[in-house]
Amino acid sequence: MKQTTKTVWDDIISDYQEYGFKVEVVEDIFLALYFKDHKIATFFLDKITPEILRDGCKYYLANLSRGF
Repeated sequence: MKQTTKTVWDDIISDYQEYGFKVEVVEDIFLALYFKDHKIATFFLDKITPEILRDGCKYYLANLSRGF
């Protein structure tokens, strides 16, 4: 998914934005995943998939509710 815009990534995690997740494309190389203004993961744009991104959100929420 190289060269994918922030809008597309926002659409991919739209179900998780209400919980406080957001994304930022950094230098057209990385995708940073944030939870309530804290960066929780960084991915290479040429390696990330929608499934990996959604799984990252799910995993973080699951562990947050368990207190890590």
